[in-house]
Amino acid sequence: MNFQSPQVVLSGHGLVKNYGTVVGLAGVDVAVRSGEALAVMGPSGNGKTTLLHVLAGILTPDQGEVWLGGERVDQLNDNGAFAGHRTTVIDLVVLKPSESAPPGLDHAPKPGEVYVSPEVAKHFSQKPTGIISSKGLSSPEEYVIIRGVKTISADEHPQYLSTWNDSNVWDSRMLGLLIAVAFGITLVLFPILSLVGQAAGVAAKRREHRLAALRLAGATRSQVLWLSSVEQAVLGFAGAVVGLVGYTALSPLIAQIPLGGGRWYLSDITVQWWTVLVVLVAVPILSVTSALIGLGRVSITPLGVVRGQTRKGVTALRAGLLVIGPAILGYYGLRGAFLPVLIGVGFAALAVRVIGPWAVQLVGKAMANSANKPVTLLAGRRLVDDPKGAFRPVAALVLSGFVTGFISVFMPSGNDNASFQDMRIGVALLLSLVFLTVAASTAAGAVGTALDQAAPARALRRSGVPLQVIERAARLAAVVPVLGVGLPVVGFGAFCGLVLSGGKVITQGSSGLFLLLGQVVVGLVLVAVAGAAGAPVLRKASAN
Repeated sequence: MNFQSPQVVLSGHGLVKNYGTVVGLAGVDVAVRSGEALAVMGPSGNGKTTLLHVLAGILTPDQGEVWLGGERVDQLNDNGAFAGHRTTVIDLVVLKPSESAPPGLDHAPKPGEVYVSPEVAKHFSQKPTGIISSKGLSSPEEYVIIRGVKTISADEHPQYLSTWNDSNVWDSRMLGLLIAVAFGITLVLFPILSLVGQAAGVAAKRREHRLAALRLAGATRSQVLWLSSVEQAVLGFAGAVVGLVGYTALSPLIAQIPLGGGRWYLSDITVQWWTVLVVLVAVPILSVTSALIGLGRVSITPLGVVRGQTRKGVTALRAGLLVIGPAILGYYGLRGAFLPVLIGVGFAALAVRVIGPWAVQLVGKAMANSANKPVTLLAGRRLVDDPKGAFRPVAALVLSGFVTGFISVFMPSGNDNASFQDMRIGVALLLSLVFLTVAASTAAGAVGTALDQAAPARALRRSGVPLQVIERAARLAAVVPVLGVGLPVVGFGAFCGLVLSGGKVITQGSSGLFLLLGQVVVGLVLVAVAGAAGAPVLRKASAN
């Protein structure tokens, strides 16, 4: 018999299945042609059910092959594939007959009963006992087979559950998502904080002067603080509402992201009521706290605010932070606990944010000392006089360089590994979020910088310095931190990735190199666009 004939839709040959010393199948050959009805008859205990279960993929034969539609399906196992898809197979023994039904099933399966997910049912060769509902699945595309059996050998290391709702048992897909989200949040936290700082900084300068004027006019310290607190609380609450509404609107699109083997059920990513309450309370509190901290100068030295006195400079002691993150990553490595690795990455990103102004100051001093043109001298002095202000507009961009450098080490190729596919999707999503954040932060920073430099630019114009020189110096002062600080930060990110991986570059091919080059190109384009956007603001604000 030709088992591979185009007319044969289901076949098995040389099928052997033993239950210990009991022989279930002993070299059985069978073939079912298209349109043919086949009846399997014989005395009880002769292997009819075993044969059907082997043909259906419920049992794996000890020897032999099973072919369905031209595809071999007898190699299905707990981590195998069904119809070419990654499949989870669960053998279930119910020790208490009165036990309630597992999630997604209408009753606890008895020995011989089989429940399958909707996707498996499309390819299943026989009618299953039932279909697993969404309550028992983590994705609409998930391939799951739950088989009721009499016993499970101790050699297979069975897991014992006292209840179907055991809080100590995590959905591996959801756990993986939470770990990925936590890691992603750690990487994008500081770029996002820079965006928040830039958005607040656009209005902070004017608000600081306004409130300082109120203090000089006779307003008490408590009155100024209350005024600012109410203003920030309202703005924070409004921002939280907008964010929650935006997330709710985007949830159907987020559910389509195929991470962990398929799309998500919308109910799995819907925000709970208590989460909404926490966000609506926490965001205004954090906003008010940030505003009160920022008003320290108004409360203590309102005259200094109005006169524009220089803030305290930065010191080289910040450089010591560079060793903390890599030391933690090198100590634990990829096999270490997740939380310490997360802390190590966080410390490395924090070091970049804290050391950035000091590095900008060093670059500014070098520019000012070697300047032979007015543009270079003005740009260098700008970086030296206010390194924090010069670094702030490009902080998110520089921090994105750290993220890109770190990720460039962990970009595996190959479509056969589902984990690698998830990693590539996660990298794409993470970089998209980072670059969107960077674009918004850089644009806000350009406007804020133009407002901050309005008074010095006005004084320079009154002293006869051409407007073109002032604008060129402003653009140069924006580009220098990106090149002078951003490029070393990209290298520092890659170094931290190598320390974590033990010196191994997981990235295959040239994808990592393209990612790094893309970071540089995107950075320069964003700075150029932001400079063009900030030029009209500087021109208008510095006008006589």
